[in-house]
Amino acid sequence: MKTIVLAGGGHGHINILKKLIKNPIKDHKVILISDYDRQYYSGMLAGFIEDIYTEEEISFDIAKLCKMSGATYIKEEITTIDKKKQKVITKNNAYSFDYLSINLGSLSKINFPIDSKDVCLVKPILNVVSAKKEIDLLCKDKNNPQITFIGAGASGIELALSFKASFANADISIITAHDILSNFNKKTKKRFENILSSKDIRVIKDERVTELKNKKIFTNKNTYDFDYAFITSGFRGPNVNFDGYKTLDKNYIAVNDSLFVDNNVLAMGDVASIKKYPDMVKTGVYAIREAPFLYKNLLKLIWEDGDYEVYEPQEKYLQIINCGNKKALANYGGFSTYGKISWLIKDKIDRDYMKI
Repeated sequence: MKTIVLAGGGHGHINILKKLIKNPIKDHKVILISDYDRQYYSGMLAGFIEDIYTEEEISFDIAKLCKMSGATYIKEEITTIDKKKQKVITKNNAYSFDYLSINLGSLSKINFPIDSKDVCLVKPILNVVSAKKEIDLLCKDKNNPQITFIGAGASGIELALSFKASFANADISIITAHDILSNFNKKTKKRFENILSSKDIRVIKDERVTELKNKKIFTNKNTYDFDYAFITSGFRGPNVNFDGYKTLDKNYIAVNDSLFVDNNVLAMGDVASIKKYPDMVKTGVYAIREAPFLYKNLLKLIWEDGDYEVYEPQEKYLQIINCGNKKALANYGGFSTYGKISWLIKDKIDRDYMKI
């Protein structure tokens, strides 16, 4: 019996487990290895901050899914994936594989020294789930606590708006080295500037953070006090040694456009960089779209059907950003619309995705 190892519990592997419930892979043992027993869906994180969704509603129980699908779940931290030995190595054990799929996600990238408490790195997402409890206590104990988001991408802005909606007494600000939403069009940026202003969220542009120390944020221009800070300003690959495999900048593993790392190894999601599309943005939209390709190509590999599916990231895609209070801004190419209907569409998409 051959062994399929799923390294990590990301979107692609959740999709594989869902498929295995109805269509088991005969004569193969499936093992999923992850040190996180829940897989959180970032698309619903803002709603969780606002108490619209429970923790259970925004996450998959990996152990439960493995049991339902017939896979073996191993809760261990992966340290090395060894090409020569064909093993996934954890802190305590080593697991041989015939076929391997890597879906390990990414981590927050730290670009400056941090010597201060009450700082949250937003990846892995579990950090934000835990931070919500700390913010709740902070807002009860102190009037107008200073909560600062470092970075002004979609995730940072969405989190800032959701925390403001949930904790009205918080004084929230965003610091960015450049402009907000660097991957969006001017019209969408302007709409978000107006939304942030209407919520009394201060945006500090063109200031590069150089250090966090003793509850102070130092930039190349100014110093700011804070009670709690979120780092949303960049991401990198996981703390895994991909021994023998090609990696790119920030420890992302290189894949071709069929998501293959090597003859018997695939990878997808934030951990992977498609060599043909080096500038592809790391976003959950692409990860979810890649998931069916991973599953199909894994099956083709196992059954030796070499006509592999080719993944092409779409140039335009629908992105809906939660703006708090059950309103959202939907953006598609040069078009954007804001309001309750956008949020309802997002809510329907997200709830459907979470169904098993």
